[in-house]
Amino acid sequence: MKKQSVSPTLALLLGGAVLLGGCSPARTQGASASWAKAYPTLQELTQDADAILVGMVEKSTPASAVDGIPFTDATVAVNIWLKGKESASAITVKQTGGAVPGASVSVVDPLMQPGESSMLFLHKNDDGTYTALSGPTGRLLVSGTAVTKMPDTSLAEAIPETLPALIAEIKLLL
Repeated sequence: MKKQSVSPTLALLLGGAVLLGGCSPARTQGASASWAKAYPTLQELTQDADAILVGMVEKSTPASAVDGIPFTDATVAVNIWLKGKESASAITVKQTGGAVPGASVSVVDPLMQPGESSMLFLHKNDDGTYTALSGPTGRLLVSGTAVTKMPDTSLAEAIPETLPALIAEIKLLL
């Protein structure tokens, strides 16, 4: 068997690439997500939710990773409870994604940001935190009185475009 040697020039180039790789700026890693259930209608989303509320994100903080998967916790101040525990003035919503050493991970469900208002359709976790049903499907953005669906939602039907009309529709579905 013939022994192959690496030329000194190739060795220098490979070594330089390894060293420079550690000097590169932070990178973004992409991740895809899928949810166990799709919610094509507001009725299905409303029925499966443990809690439905309108609130504003106060802060967003990294949470402990699970099996190397980063999580972020958003503290949401509750303005209106439509379904669920009505005594809490703030809740924690757990989302997949966040910062990992040397990179940030983005998913199809963008992390909630401080100041963001949403109507949330939530599942209550065993630890008392909540998770939006089917990621972006369980999160409707609210700006003033306008309501819009998140990109990549499974909610196929049209929804009322104003918050008062949406609240009225949900109350009829409860």
